[in-house]
Amino acid sequence: MTPLRLAVAWTVLVVIVLSIPGEAVPSREVLPFAADKWVHAGMFVGIGALWLQLFPGRAWAVILGGVAFAVATELWQSMPMISRFTDPLDVAADTIGLVIGVALSAWVARRQSNDS
Repeated sequence: MTPLRLAVAWTVLVVIVLSIPGEAVPSREVLPFAADKWVHAGMFVGIGALWLQLFPGRAWAVILGGVAFAVATELWQSMPMISRFTDPLDVAADTIGLVIGVALSAWVARRQSNDS
């Protein structure tokens, strides 16, 4: 799979996961608060890493675009057909995941260029 297709597929998967209606998502009584934030951060590690591969040297653009995407997904979740809650802490977890993903992708790219 090409890097573009992989990045788009991962992004679509994130949208699908974040579009699961609220009644189908385990309640906070089942999952601890932190589990939800780890899921958000993990999904956005992939967003940051995969999109930086497509736009090397444009880390800030990837992070800013990713934060805009995180805000948009939170607003999307508040739509009546999704009936989930908008949570600013989810955006914070997404942003942390983005930064980690971008940093990891940049680190791997530097290592690969040094090995060449």
